[in-house]
Amino acid sequence: MSHKLLKTELSILEKSFPRNDGCFQIILAAPEELVCRFLDSKGDRYNLQCNISPNYPVVLPIWITECNDPFMVQLIEELNISDEASASATHPLLSKVRHLVSRMCETHKMPIPPVVGELFSLASSAQVEDSDSDDLQQDIGSDEELEDMDELDGDDDDDEDDFGDEMFADEDLDLKHSDSEDIGDDAGITDENKAILEKVRLNTRQDYLSGGATGSVRATDRLMRELQDVYRSQNFKDGMYQVELIDDCLYSWHVKLFKVDPDSPLSEDMKKLKETEDLDHILMHMVFDDKFPYTPPFIRIVKPVINGGYVLAGGAICMELLTPQGWSSAYTLEAVIMQLGATLVKGKARIMFSQAKGEAYTLTKAQHAYKSLVKIHEKSGWFTPPKDEG
Repeated sequence: MSHKLLKTELSILEKSFPRNDGCFQIILAAPEELVCRFLDSKGDRYNLQCNISPNYPVVLPIWITECNDPFMVQLIEELNISDEASASATHPLLSKVRHLVSRMCETHKMPIPPVVGELFSLASSAQVEDSDSDDLQQDIGSDEELEDMDELDGDDDDDEDDFGDEMFADEDLDLKHSDSEDIGDDAGITDENKAILEKVRLNTRQDYLSGGATGSVRATDRLMRELQDVYRSQNFKDGMYQVELIDDCLYSWHVKLFKVDPDSPLSEDMKKLKETEDLDHILMHMVFDDKFPYTPPFIRIVKPVINGGYVLAGGAICMELLTPQGWSSAYTLEAVIMQLGATLVKGKARIMFSQAKGEAYTLTKAQHAYKSLVKIHEKSGWFTPPKDEG
């Protein structure tokens, strides 16, 4: 993401369209989201949301609205057009907002605010100010270097060598600082996983443009961030588990659990499973709906077949945090995955080798068991065992 460009555009929009503006208001201007509101002459409100990609402006924002008015539907389609003109715009976000406000004013027979025609000039002025500020900093740095060199002119050769070492040390520090400034949302992620994230972003945008999007914008945004966090996590990098998107779908994950508590019987079973069945992990399936993160994911064991470990028929898992009563939108998927492994160990899970081959668990059975679990605990609550029982 071009942070400086986006920061400039958001700042201009906030100043140009404050929340008390009588025509167009910027309600929220954040690096990942822009929320705005248009007020017509009757006082009716039209809310729009713009979701900004971490790769902006290479990947253009996606505009959405909950309004079903035919004109608003048409306007959203116009805002989401990704043609050459949009891609080559110097200030893509400002360009879209200018189009948005102009079209809304024309449709509702309202005068277009003068500031709409000044957005690009404001952006140019802001860039000039930034450039002047950078030049000033460079001039100050150059003057200080010249003063230092003048003071060193009378020193001996040894001092000149020391000066040279100091200069190289300063350059190293500057390079490190520059690198840190360039770190984006994909920092700490391998190139292979960055490619997966980029593919998902592009596919998601295309789905929205074609009207075939899965889930909701909120759920998609949260799942993208969760996947990024998983790719960054040390547990993932250390090979404790792997995550694969099924058919490149952000709403359906396969999680392969490779390691559990090494002192547990389950860990020994997993070693035996590798030797006898050539299977080195416990495979889980995670499914998310469009209300995530306000509803929990549905998680089941796919294979091998497990006895104990709070695993129910069909592979469903008896955990309070996986039910509507126990779930919190604050939970991270990285933490949930690690908790799943700990729960299996705590429940004294053992692999049933007589049924290890094939996929004995089924989705239908798992869903049925999960629904029964939720109903039972809605009535009776959850039992918390004494501490000495874990």
